[in-house]
Amino acid sequence: MIVALAGHVDHGKTALIRALTGIDPDRLPDEKARGMTIDLGFAHTVLPSGETVGFVDVPGHERFLPNMLAGVLSIDSVLLVVAADDGPMPQTHEHLAVLALTGVSDVAVAITKIDRTDAARVADVSVATRGILARAGYADPVLMPVSAITGDGMDALRSWIGAKAAAWQRRSASGGFRLAIDRGFLVPGTGLVVTGTVASGSVSVGDRLLLSPAHLAARVRGIEVHHVAAGVASAGDRCALAITGARVEKTTVRRGDWLVAPSLHAPTSRLDVSVRVVEGRVLKHASPVHVHIGSASIRGRVLTSGNGFAHLTLQRETGALFGDRVILRDDATGRVVAGGRVIDPFPQVRRVPREQRAASLAAMASPDPLGGLLRTDGWVDLARFGLARNLDSTDGLTGGIRIGRQAHPILISEETNESLGQALLRTLEGWHARHPDLPGPGKAALLSSLRAWPEEIAEAVLLDRLSRRDIVKRDAVYHLPGHQARLAPTDAAAWKRIEPALTAEPLRPPRVREIAELLSVAPDQTESLLVRLERFGLLLRVAPNRFYPPSGVIALGDIAAALAAESDEATFTARAFNERSGIGRNLTILVLEYLDKIGVTRRVGELRHVVRPAADVLG
Repeated sequence: MIVALAGHVDHGKTALIRALTGIDPDRLPDEKARGMTIDLGFAHTVLPSGETVGFVDVPGHERFLPNMLAGVLSIDSVLLVVAADDGPMPQTHEHLAVLALTGVSDVAVAITKIDRTDAARVADVSVATRGILARAGYADPVLMPVSAITGDGMDALRSWIGAKAAAWQRRSASGGFRLAIDRGFLVPGTGLVVTGTVASGSVSVGDRLLLSPAHLAARVRGIEVHHVAAGVASAGDRCALAITGARVEKTTVRRGDWLVAPSLHAPTSRLDVSVRVVEGRVLKHASPVHVHIGSASIRGRVLTSGNGFAHLTLQRETGALFGDRVILRDDATGRVVAGGRVIDPFPQVRRVPREQRAASLAAMASPDPLGGLLRTDGWVDLARFGLARNLDSTDGLTGGIRIGRQAHPILISEETNESLGQALLRTLEGWHARHPDLPGPGKAALLSSLRAWPEEIAEAVLLDRLSRRDIVKRDAVYHLPGHQARLAPTDAAAWKRIEPALTAEPLRPPRVREIAELLSVAPDQTESLLVRLERFGLLLRVAPNRFYPPSGVIALGDIAAALAAESDEATFTARAFNERSGIGRNLTILVLEYLDKIGVTRRVGELRHVVRPAADVLG
């Protein structure tokens, strides 16, 4: 169990931890010299029951509020410390607002320094403290007057801690491992060590993780939980991990980074969050803010909607997932203005009406997010949903029809699937009516009727209709089952002569001029013929003077994919492609430009990445 001590500066948090554990959590020379906590301090004690309780000492001075936020955003139990001689002070209110805004429900109070005042003063401070907690939503909190100097009340505090530890239930270790790093340092003989509270999952010695968002591979060499060597650390544990990696070093690790299971590496710089504004303060639309999430503090901008939700754009990426606590501070004053939780860590770029987006976010935040999203949006991207919520699997998620590819399943309502499927059928009916001599439209033209919907939904609905045989795919075109488009007899006869020449060398088919010589017709007439054949999906115009069969383009895409797979950087050069394909330098340039154009590859400088397999692009 981890307990964070919050409260105003010089109200006795550090002394209280020292009295409970015998450990001084102030570790920095400046902290000892100035007598105040600047950064996070940590200590622990082993109870008579054998349970270990960890304590996080968070700074109380307003100048170090970011450090305080790094300490409480992952903590569930908080002991609010209020000095009897001072009473509630500005940072008492600020810290309490943070706890209320982020949904920390377990808050008790220690009234410290009772040796410095009389019983009447202690009673007055207790009444005032109860009042501010009640206004923050904490009814009837536990209050314990104590003195870390004389020991008065410490037995009662220890009894409360023991009772909390006995009733404490360890968090579920389901989901992938996540740790928000709050410290990184070098230990002689051990190497790089990072610390934090495990947000989810578990980790064992030898596990391979990723430092996110930098995407650096790391291996766990050792684990300590409350300064005791352990083989495993699980959700809720305060731990230190000794890590190593080819590019992981002290200078590459900073507070706010995440150490995660490889499947959870999904950096994002845009978040949709639920927000509550601090009473008496204003959260202005499009205002600059400091966003605190995990152990990070990131500058960004907030777009408010007036319906309890806001959109955040961050200046750098973070590893946020659904439910992570968020605090917003005003960029100019540094004051906490709002807080809440992440609702959608991967909001879509496409614009939707504000009312519809608010309904979608409300559904995501509801106890039945899948059912709510099916009612409001009509569909759910299960891969994105499972990643956002750190689910071990989405196989058991039901409520609609599961469609799409196995690697990217979509859950869609029956009504939406039927409506979109009918739209595709109407598109084909209209196409066949306008072009009775053509076999059908290509994939892009067919899906244009669903352009108001995300691409993954349109493709999933198309796959569903193909599986039902409501729509038939032939080569690179689509048509209704009963449609029969035919080549003109002369074109069909010409195709029988052309096809062997094209397929004999699918990577380097003959030029238009060479096909014209084969047919003994003028080049311009040959080009018109090839264009008509292209409409039937038999050919693809890759270059001004080259038409390829679809199988040839797929083969060229496979070469690009193979070259990228062989590279550590997943890239390849035009020279490597030419050497592997053997099609010649000039044609290589034309082919690669075509693959760029249709979305198989993307050029960055002199290198190219593979974006999608050519077979997927061509359908």
